[in-house]
Amino acid sequence: MPKAFKTIEQYVLSLLRNDILSGKYQPGDKLRQDEVARRFDVSTTPVREAFRGLRSEGLVSIDANKGVVVKGLTVKDVAEIYELRIALEPLLAKKAVSSISPEALQAARAIHEEMCASDDPHRWSSLNREFHLRLMKSEEDSRLYDIVKNLLVVAEPYVSLSIFIHPQILQADNDEHGMILDGYTKKNGKQVEKIVKQHLEQTLAAIQDSVDEETLQLRTPAR
Repeated sequence: MPKAFKTIEQYVLSLLRNDILSGKYQPGDKLRQDEVARRFDVSTTPVREAFRGLRSEGLVSIDANKGVVVKGLTVKDVAEIYELRIALEPLLAKKAVSSISPEALQAARAIHEEMCASDDPHRWSSLNREFHLRLMKSEEDSRLYDIVKNLLVVAEPYVSLSIFIHPQILQADNDEHGMILDGYTKKNGKQVEKIVKQHLEQTLAAIQDSVDEETLQLRTPAR
């Protein structure tokens, strides 16, 4: 198991997530616990936990009768997620500007630096979630924070997919994150609110371009 993963469960989850987003598994395919365990030469316990992780990310459904089934990523689903994020996240970010701690801001800067050095879609999208949550952590006792946190979790597979298809968007995303950090540093709530909204709108456009609304299959990058 590569050193980048702390547990076997995380390792299996990463491999299965990659298989789904790269199109190796298609919507409707069933994932069988024993087969996955044999494939990765692990016990069934981390595979079972990885399945739960995939379900929380919206990549599979788990049914007592049907088992674990790969779900399709759809334009309708991502549009709903991002409409909610666009409406709520800029407001939460604006509130967090005045209450963010120096430690949280420094941690967000460190995450940003790691993101700028990464070109792995899964790693970047995971760091992206942590980046936004770290900046807004001072509001974690609010209902708004809980809602936005859940939206970030279900949005993560779509972010990964958009980077798979359009890796060139990483630079623009990293630049926008830098501007968001600048707004927090200057305690400029209006600037942060505006940039976060713009950032989410552009991310949605990139994701929508990565999902085929008619077939619900992943698009193949142009060669």
